[in-house]
Amino acid sequence: MNGYLRCPAPHCTHHTTGANRETAAETMTDHLIRVHGLPEVSASYQADLLLPITTNPQAA
Repeated sequence: MNGYLRCPAPHCTHHTTGANRETAAETMTDHLIRVHGLPEVSASYQADLLLPITTNPQAA
């Protein structure tokens, strides 16, 4: 199952996919740290709380 997560930051359209939810969450954590300046603990927590989007990303 692929993981597909959308960034929780307001007005951010970034999304990530991964081979599984854990990989997608790690990639999202890196995005939250790099782009939005969150501390690692906060970014990891936010990424882990995201629910995977189960629809086709192109359909959204």
